[in-house]
Amino acid sequence: MKFKKFTVRCTSETSDTVAYALHEAGSMGEVFDDYNSISRVLEEKRWDYADASLFERTNDCFVSGFFTTEIDDGTVCDKINALKSLDFADFSLISVQVEVIDSVEWENEWKKYYKPFNIGKIVVVPEWLEYNCVGDDIPIKLNPGLAFGTGMHETTSMCIDLMQKIQIKGKRVLDFGCGSGILGVCATALGASSVVFADTDEQAISATMYNCRINGIGDPEVFCRDVREMVEAADIIVANITADILTAVSPIIKSSLNNGGYAIISGIISAKKDEVRDVYLKDFKLIDSLQKNEWSAYLFKL
Repeated sequence: MKFKKFTVRCTSETSDTVAYALHEAGSMGEVFDDYNSISRVLEEKRWDYADASLFERTNDCFVSGFFTTEIDDGTVCDKINALKSLDFADFSLISVQVEVIDSVEWENEWKKYYKPFNIGKIVVVPEWLEYNCVGDDIPIKLNPGLAFGTGMHETTSMCIDLMQKIQIKGKRVLDFGCGSGILGVCATALGASSVVFADTDEQAISATMYNCRINGIGDPEVFCRDVREMVEAADIIVANITADILTAVSPIIKSSLNNGGYAIISGIISAKKDEVRDVYLKDFKLIDSLQKNEWSAYLFKL
């Protein structure tokens, strides 16, 4: 299968904003090639090993987004070039390159950086690597395939951090917009009694089914339809999407949640964090919040 790869040259400071713009334009996944980000991950995460080339300093920063071949180049480029009018950072270096690639190239692009790492007690282990459990670590296996959610992105890791701040054992969890299924798999590993995985993307559903299987989750509740069709409400909802979608679906999240339940939302670029927070405060009580770089996440209680 072929995809269009849009690679944007930018700075470390503006890379998250560029990635958000690509996502809003319809990108199915973003890859960062940024020395500063790689250096930070190498310092903060526990790695079995890292290739020596990752330590070679470079001033270039690139963010790539992956789209179907039907996407109009001009639409994406206009979205990126519009960033030049923003004044909170220097977007003057932005330039865009477009190429058509095979899906296998995308799937393998990030694997060279992807090693086991901790998020609290959870250890995310790429399926193709061996891992020996240490102490009370809780390992989960993952192969995201073409779906978003490796655990390395700030938006995903903040969700997993917040999940470990509440009681999940024995609860019913909804992974709203499940992507690779990583959040629902983590919920299962943390003791959830049942997990519903929901997404509108068939590739996400396929990736979730696969990741459930390799983690020993038999007969998972995975469906590609409106969550309002759920018969039983959830005790906890985790949703790692985008700010605009989170705002739009807040009534759905409320109606899908039991009274007194928790909603963990992420995927919120910091420029929109107050807007999203205020929408949810109409119905929810704010319990906790996290921010990593340009991204924010919230824990609310109904």
